Amino acid sequence: MGGLEKLAIDICSHLPKDQFSAAICVLNPGGAMESRVDSDLVDLLCIRQYRGNDPTVPLRLARLLRNRQIDVLHSHSWGTLLEGIMAANIARVPTVIHSEHSTTDRRFRRIIAQRVGWAMVNQVVAVSDAVADRMTNIVNFPMKKIRVIPNGVNVAQFRRLGIPRCELREQFSLPDTEFLIGMVARFVPFKNHAGVLKALPKLHEAGINAHLALAGNGPLRDQLKMLSESLGIADKVHFLGNINQTCRFLNSLDVFVSNSTSGEGLSLAVLEAMACEVPVVATAVAEHPNVLDNGKAGSLIAPESEDALGETLLHLAKHPQVLTSFGQAARQRVLNRYNYDGMMTAYQQLYRR
Repeated sequence: MGGLEKLAIDICSHLPKDQFSAAICVLNPGGAMESRVDSDLVDLLCIRQYRGNDPTVPLRLARLLRNRQIDVLHSHSWGTLLEGIMAANIARVPTVIHSEHSTTDRRFRRIIAQRVGWAMVNQVVAVSDAVADRMTNIVNFPMKKIRVIPNGVNVAQFRRLGIPRCELREQFSLPDTEFLIGMVARFVPFKNHAGVLKALPKLHEAGINAHLALAGNGPLRDQLKMLSESLGIADKVHFLGNINQTCRFLNSLDVFVSNSTSGEGLSLAVLEAMACEVPVVATAVAEHPNVLDNGKAGSLIAPESEDALGETLLHLAKHPQVLTSFGQAARQRVLNRYNYDGMMTAYQQLYRR
């Protein structure tokens, strides 16, 4: 469950069927996103990775590529780079495209492997300028060889719904009147859910009955539950797990928070919240300043600062007119710069080329 996986599904599902035949191949079956793959539009395949650097993966993947007569192999992030290149070479796939989505591995061996691997594919893609900058600054890969295709949001799917907020909150068993803050993110360290939990009591001390709804899952879930209990806010924090009705969830919120410390590429969750006219508070890291138009389409805060986050949320809770203004500006920003049709056109042109 994540932005990378969602993007892969969206691209494959929306390619014109009279021009493209698409399949997604994963290395482990049974993931949370499998139910989102429409089998009428996209084939879902698996080359199971049995252990660490399984040397049989490229061989088995090459056999699959040959049998399906694949013309373009599009690999995503470090975990599929080398396996994809080796399999494509064995199967003599004409074209290999590789996309980077967020963090760049800084370990010396990985830096060398990425630099060599990226040089071997036909086109390297970054989902944002921030990712492209990291690829150049950390891996020393030439910027001129990177194609930036910003993530886009389907604004017909993600929009402000004409449904009473109390009805939407009831669907997720959330309180219907309190100030509701939400996040959609994996429970991993750089998403910094802990910082949001620590900021929440500051609102309670100021008389704001704020609740926090967390959509997602991950290795830190139990640890975050324990933290909420130790802070005395367990009854104010709602762990929803992975959700499928993302648009309805976003529409139930007063504010959306992205509290990442680093590593973001171009967060689909942030863009989806903006498209739904939900005001966003995000740390000023990576692509967030560009996405929020340097604070004109949302609030930017310093990373790893519970005080800054608490003060910003308190200000927004006390000034609903600011929430409305940010929400409207956010959707307009998505319409102008992060249009889904533009993203899909770019990928289609890339595949044809």
